[in-house]
This record gives sequence, structure tokens and C-alpha cells, in this order.
Amino acid sequence: MALVTLRKVQLGFGGPPLLDAVDFSIEQGERVCLLGRNGAGKSTLMRLIDGEIQADEGTMVVRQGACVTRLTQEVPAGISGPVFEVVATGLGQSSDLVNRYHQLSTRLATDGSHQLLAQLAEAQHELEAVGGWQHEQRVETVISRLSLDADIEFSALSGGLKRRVLLARALVQGPDLLLLDEPTNHLDIDAIDWLEEFLLG
Repeated sequence: MALVTLRKVQLGFGGPPLLDAVDFSIEQGERVCLLGRNGAGKSTLMRLIDGEIQADEGTMVVRQGACVTRLTQEVPAGISGPVFEVVATGLGQSSDLVNRYHQLSTRLATDGSHQLLAQLAEAQHELEAVGGWQHEQRVETVISRLSLDADIEFSALSGGLKRRVLLARALVQGPDLLLLDEPTNHLDIDAIDWLEEFLLG
């Protein structure tokens, strides 16, 4: 079964149809590129597939249990905190626990108190109870592969590095379908080359 199937989808935001009787499907492992002029409906189609908006008519079926993640064109406002914490928010419910363990582990370098060790042991036990080690390792691995500094403040980064952090956040979810909306926005040539190689891999 396809990851996503659209049948006769219509969407117009109260005006002429932006998406007019769209039939479209994406299979597991398939790579698709959307080309079109500004305003043609590329981002709208991605927002629809991501579940952010609903069609006026037609149906969309997402394979049961499939994870769909979208990297938007612009960096959303209001994101702050160290890179590790921002990336870990992609884990959903387990993000708070993973972030707590990481914060305590980082503090251990300068504070070896019994109180901190007890807090770290408690966080470690909670992680083990929910299988969180895999999640924590996934965050560490993605940050490393994208050559990011886990402890730097997100708001201090350039636009290109912020996009890279947001891509990392999308990847830690282990999505079945990754939607990249104009992924080279704010990226320099080196970062674009890196992204091309990453997607090929």
C-alpha cells in the first residue's frame, strides 16, 4: 500500500481551485520532486499531505502508522534553547525525558555532587523504562551526522544552520515520508552540496 494516496482532491481557499481534482500517490522509498511557479500550490500540497490543512473535496489516505514530517520553507519564530533540546523535540512525548538526561549528563562535567548523581540515576532509570536509550542515541547520531554543536544556542545560529537543526529535528522522528519545502532556502553553497549528498544517501 502507498504511504499517501490522494483521490480527486480539491482545494481553493474560497477562490479558484489551487488543487483541482488531484490524483497522487507516494510509495515507500520513492523520491518525488514538485516543480512549479510561485503560487502554483506546491507548499499547499505539502501542508495537505502533512495534515496541517484539509481538502475541500476528495479523499486522502495515509498508511496506518506512517510518520509524515515536513521541513517548512521558513524557520519558525520563537524557537530557543540548545541545539540538542530543539532536535530532541522531534521525538514527541519522550523529548522531555531525553532532554533532562542530556542536561544532567552535561552538568556532570562540572558538578560531581551526590545530589546530581542521584538525579542522573533516576533519569537513567526512567529512560530505560520507556526504551528511551534508542531515542537519546538517535538524537546524538543525527546531530553528529549533520555536524552540529549540541550545546550552542539555537537563536545564535545563522539561517542555514537553523535549517540544518530543523532538518535534524525532522529526521529523529524516523519519518516514513519526509517533505522538504524549498530546502535550500537560507543555505550557502557548501550547505546545499551537503544536503544533496545527504539526500542521495
